[in-house]
Amino acid sequence: MAKFRYLIIVLFLFLGICAKAQVSFVFLPEVHGCTLDGLFQVRLNAPASQKMLVNLNITVTAQKAGRVVTIKTRPFELMPGLNPVPVGLMAGATINFGNNKIAAICRQSGYFTEEEYDYCFELTAADNSHAGDIIGEQCFNYYLQPFSPLLLVTPAEEDDICDKRPTFFWQPLLPAVPGLQYRLILTALKPGQAKAEALRYNLPLINQQFINMPMLFFPPAARELEEGRQYVWQVTAYRNEMILANSEMWTFKISCTDSVKKKVPESFRDIDDLVKGNFYVARGRILFAVHNIYDKTALEYTITCITAPDQVIKKLPSIKLERGNNHVTIDLEDNRSFTDGYYYQLTIKLPDGETKQLRFLYKKETE
Repeated sequence: MAKFRYLIIVLFLFLGICAKAQVSFVFLPEVHGCTLDGLFQVRLNAPASQKMLVNLNITVTAQKAGRVVTIKTRPFELMPGLNPVPVGLMAGATINFGNNKIAAICRQSGYFTEEEYDYCFELTAADNSHAGDIIGEQCFNYYLQPFSPLLLVTPAEEDDICDKRPTFFWQPLLPAVPGLQYRLILTALKPGQAKAEALRYNLPLINQQFINMPMLFFPPAARELEEGRQYVWQVTAYRNEMILANSEMWTFKISCTDSVKKKVPESFRDIDDLVKGNFYVARGRILFAVHNIYDKTALEYTITCITAPDQVIKKLPSIKLERGNNHVTIDLEDNRSFTDGYYYQLTIKLPDGETKQLRFLYKKETE
């Protein structure tokens, strides 16, 4: 009899655990965890049984600051299978913010700042007989970093080029998101027309989706661009149907009348200015200026590949810093570790201990 009672207790405990895990949650914190609105992109996976009336409770907690926000929705119907949260559910939800700086910023802007968060979802029954019973709960932990700007690279803004089938380059969106893809739109710009109007209403010459790299060769099926005409282009980063970032809208003109121009040597820009720009095109070498207030020393630096993180960068030249102003040249042209069109990150440790990081696109030097 004692064994029978023990089995009954174990059975009830098992059934209780199963009941709590009936509904699972599908949530991508790296994509939807940036904003309050994004929290409602969670999907609820219910078992193949009858529909239920439920409430959704969401709690976001910052590891260092504590509770940021608690949200409780009004009742809604949960159907068997994968359920999106009903549209407009946030409008009638009860939202309570925590008492900390992150919560204050979130209240004002609707955005979560850079921090490590726990996103916890709880689904409770809302019908009269089982009101308040938990029918599903799950937490997601993620260190949230804001996306870098989606910056265009070439063709440059208001540039004149002679290539009628140009290759397009832009800065990759970081941090990287699994499944991230890009879309590029290019259209002709009429005299006096606004860029946004042209992209929205003119027939696109290129409307390419599902781009996996931050570059696009001119599509073979597209008609080549025309001499003397001005064009506008824009890139969008997205995952599935969720838009993550839009670039600026840049224009360029096809002009081949003065295609042979004297090559202008690159100037040495201050390393602080380059880092603030957050992007650099290294045409065979990296040039920058740095001021050293200490004695002569070797420059400590490393280069890693963003496009292919497993790639090992070897045989970097040694750089000596003199006291005072230094014009530094890091020659990459003869180093086989570098691939044309790949993205890299230069990390420099200055003599005063300060670290600088510069992302750059490597392009082979052309005559």
